[in-house]
Amino acid sequence: MKINTKLTKVSRDVKKQKGFINPGIYKGSTMIFETFEDYINDVKNDDDRSTLYGINKNPSVDQLEKAVSNLYNCHDTVVAPSGLAALIVPFFAFLKQGDEVLINDTVYSPTRTFCETLLKNYGVTINYFQPFIDIKKFEKLIKPKTKLIYLESPGTATFEILDIPKITKIAKRKKIPTVMDNTWASPIFCDPIKLGINIIIDAGTKYINGHSDILIGFISSDKKHSKPIRVATKTLGICPGSEEVYLALRGLPTLNLRMKQIEDNALKMAIKLSNHPLVETVYHPALETTINHHIWKRDFSGSSGLFAFSLKKLHSQNKIKKMFSKLKIFKLGYSWGGYDSLITFPPLSKRKFKSQLKGNLIRVYCGLEDSEDQIKDIITGLKVLR
Repeated sequence: MKINTKLTKVSRDVKKQKGFINPGIYKGSTMIFETFEDYINDVKNDDDRSTLYGINKNPSVDQLEKAVSNLYNCHDTVVAPSGLAALIVPFFAFLKQGDEVLINDTVYSPTRTFCETLLKNYGVTINYFQPFIDIKKFEKLIKPKTKLIYLESPGTATFEILDIPKITKIAKRKKIPTVMDNTWASPIFCDPIKLGINIIIDAGTKYINGHSDILIGFISSDKKHSKPIRVATKTLGICPGSEEVYLALRGLPTLNLRMKQIEDNALKMAIKLSNHPLVETVYHPALETTINHHIWKRDFSGSSGLFAFSLKKLHSQNKIKKMFSKLKIFKLGYSWGGYDSLITFPPLSKRKFKSQLKGNLIRVYCGLEDSEDQIKDIITGLKVLR
């Protein structure tokens, strides 16, 4: 079954939906058992899938979990109320006081904040590594207390591609679970399970929803690691809102169509900026000039609408403000993945390994507007910096 057909079918069951094309919204906290035997069996099970108010067994949630599991070719998926709520679950599921976790230094900023605050307070040591580290040096960073490897590829803001298969090969040999934040690529452009990853994080707020109107996250996992994820999620009381689940299901059928258009828009923009006199470097994995482009080409089937570029000169905040004031299409804001194009100026100061950038770093997200209009908008803004 081709992907566009698959996306329209995996999230819907017309029979269960009583003939309606779209699934229903199930709202409520109380769940009624039909028989006393059903109640007793549920109490006896007391497992990760037993009934707990409306946290488990919501029909719409089950439908969405199965759909995302299908797309990620994994054993199980759990839905969380946001991407951040999703990404913290593996840390609670697999780490305890005295353990260590290994993370690439270009990880999502809120992930770093969680690790440097709450996780450290629980007595877990966080070790960071450079994204282009030699694999032999990487293996030496793994200690007896290393119990989790958390990865994000491409990395945040500067979009470095990790050699995931080499990392997961080492992790499997040492019996360490691996987690990968795959929000940038979505299930359309990357299959982390195929690369050896055990647990996938996807901030469905972005591409899976695609309309910038909800917060939602997914934790998808292989069979071996699915139960600890379920137990941690249930114990923490993590569950999504019913309307958010419905809107995520609504977004799935158009996911591939949106991703293809967004990919095309961003590539055109990246190529145009690569030849701009004020631009030093374009950080887009699909460009042949990018470090580890060959790895991206091997492990990914497409590219995202999110990338960055650096300027040859460091401009003042006032000058950057003037540049932004000229933009009509690109808006200043976070949480990309929708139809609107966005721009931010991400700081890299929290990274352990300091950046060698000469000029300002500018991150852009190309939405669904016409690519010619997007390019004209950014070029107009850059004229202020001449």
